[in-house]
Amino acid sequence: MLYACESSVAQTRGNAIGVENMYRMRVFTISFSALLIVSMFLPCFMYTPAVAQDTDPIKIGIFAPFTTASLSFYAPWTKQGFELGMIYATTEMGYDNENKTQAGRDYEFHYYDTKGDVTEAASLATTAIETDGIDILVGATYSSVAAALVPIAETYEKLFFITPAADASLTGSLLNQYVFRIARNNWHDAYAGVTYAMDTLGHTNFAFLAADYSFGYSGVESMKAVIEEKGGTVVIEEYAALGTTDFSPELTNILAADASTGIDYLFVIWAGSFAEMYADFGTYNIADSMEIAGACIDILSMNIIEAGMTPPATYVGATGLCLYGYQLPDNDVNDWMVEQHVARNVRPNGAFGLQYRVPELFTASAFATAQFLVDVTNAVPSLDSMSMITYLESGITINAPKGSTYLRPADHQGLAEMYIAEAWRDNESGSETEGFIIAKLVETLDRNSVAPPIDTNYTPIQPAFDLVTISVVVGVVLVVVIIAVVWFRKR
Repeated sequence: MLYACESSVAQTRGNAIGVENMYRMRVFTISFSALLIVSMFLPCFMYTPAVAQDTDPIKIGIFAPFTTASLSFYAPWTKQGFELGMIYATTEMGYDNENKTQAGRDYEFHYYDTKGDVTEAASLATTAIETDGIDILVGATYSSVAAALVPIAETYEKLFFITPAADASLTGSLLNQYVFRIARNNWHDAYAGVTYAMDTLGHTNFAFLAADYSFGYSGVESMKAVIEEKGGTVVIEEYAALGTTDFSPELTNILAADASTGIDYLFVIWAGSFAEMYADFGTYNIADSMEIAGACIDILSMNIIEAGMTPPATYVGATGLCLYGYQLPDNDVNDWMVEQHVARNVRPNGAFGLQYRVPELFTASAFATAQFLVDVTNAVPSLDSMSMITYLESGITINAPKGSTYLRPADHQGLAEMYIAEAWRDNESGSETEGFIIAKLVETLDRNSVAPPIDTNYTPIQPAFDLVTISVVVGVVLVVVIIAVVWFRKR
């Protein structure tokens, strides 16, 4: 009888083990099936169309006013910065294939002299695309030239990286999906310059002397908005054509406004030569009536201004906004760029007989532009425009000469730090700029504190299945698995 009971118990245990094994097998089968389903469909969500490896070079068209135009001396800075940025990006950013994609495809540079002329630039861009087979557009120093290239980029479905044109509308009301700007825009200047003038210096009444074209208009508009937002007043706005050599009418009007209303601070929004303007400031004793905004501009211009001033007047000590100076950023990328100017004997103002080998005002933005271009062309080897746009709108941040630089998806505007700087005479023995007036850091402004407002109705492209969608799908499958397991367990 005892043996019978033991036999019965053993049989019961055996049945229980069998049921348990069957249960485990069902759970395993269901889980495996679920994972199989996920593995089958997940590639569909992340699928990028396969293309045959293209060995043709990637042709980049760089547009700048290399001759004739009043801003022609800016063109070498764009060229030098972009070329150095391409070398850095293809050798120091996880790639090791100088001036090639990681897959071995050459980057080929084509330079187009816009002469600062809108019609000339538009014709060149069309020819560049139709005849020369340019894949990506870069540059446009003048904001008006950049505005002319924006619709061409859209018509031909070519990416256009703007640098250094600063008119805010280029990534605002004029924006289309093909346009990107890593360089700063007028709003960066506004937040940096106005905040310093009002919060640090305590000024409230302002005048403007600005360039009579889109860059000047946008600059005044953005600064005026920040001034009024902070409770200040713009007393007068005066505009003069680029290339003006006699500012008597504008300065006479500004002095009259000061006499009737009172002006604390004169903002200057200008491009090209400042020498004639500052000479007239001296002639009309503007500094006796109001403070002149002390922006640290390019090394060349600050020293030309200084040379034209009659002592004791001096540009040394002028303090205000600065978008870049070679000693201002504190990061490895800027260090590399500065070192390579010396190592490669790059003279930004060699055309003027100046021998110093350091980056100039717009070198950094061109360098950073190259970094983003290399990044997207490696991520999307096919150069499919929609895929590149989607990638660039994914919230990319790259360490650039002006620190961590974020490309904002909503308006394709790059966000980077700005500076408050003081003009000082470099007295460091052996320095590349010894004896020259350069920018000395006063304060670094975080990229978020100077971020422009988003002023466009553009809607970023949404990939058919992004990571959030994938996560939801995987989550649903796992929930189904858990429910199935619980249901079978109850049985």
